[in-house]
Amino acid sequence: MSDWLKKNKKKMSDWLKKNWLKKSEKEDERLAEEKRKENERLAEAKLSEEDRLAKEGRLAEEERLAEVRQTEEVRLAEEERLAEVRQTEEVRLAEEERLA
Repeated sequence: MSDWLKKNKKKMSDWLKKNWLKKSEKEDERLAEEKRKENERLAEAKLSEEDRLAKEGRLAEEERLAEVRQTEEVRLAEEERLAEVRQTEEVRLAEEERLA
């Protein structure tokens, strides 16, 4: 048997190296695929986060605009009320002048 080992030592060594390289290449491919999938997942998560932030920004802007509209509506209502008070006062003064 040792004669056989001596004869085939080089063949066995080559065979082991070849199979180890194949296994190593497969492992490298597997790791590269895992890394690619992880990068894709991270890219999707980043896009999702950017979308979420953009949506939050839009919502915040919409809320701000709603507050501005509401403030403007309150201001206009107050102006209308003051105009009515002025008109009522003018009518009262005109009535007093007429009676005087």
